[in-house]
Amino acid sequence: MAEDVDKTLFLDYNMSDAFDWSKDEMPVRDAIWDYLMEHNNHDTMKTEEQMKPFMTESEADIRKFVEDNLKTADAK
Repeated sequence: MAEDVDKTLFLDYNMSDAFDWSKDEMPVRDAIWDYLMEHNNHDTMKTEEQMKPFMTESEADIRKFVEDNLKTADAK
């Protein structure tokens, strides 16, 4: 049980720690939230629903989403 508490979710890593191309210090979770908000007319309820799958997705799936959608924006 204690190992679950000590385990840091990939979503909680800073972008710069999770991705070598990022200089952003915000957590991966916040970067995804901001991306979703920008793409759904800042609808908080819709963004909340869109974030739910990320809570159980694998690190590989989250990495793919970030690489496909946020990498270009972060490089600017």
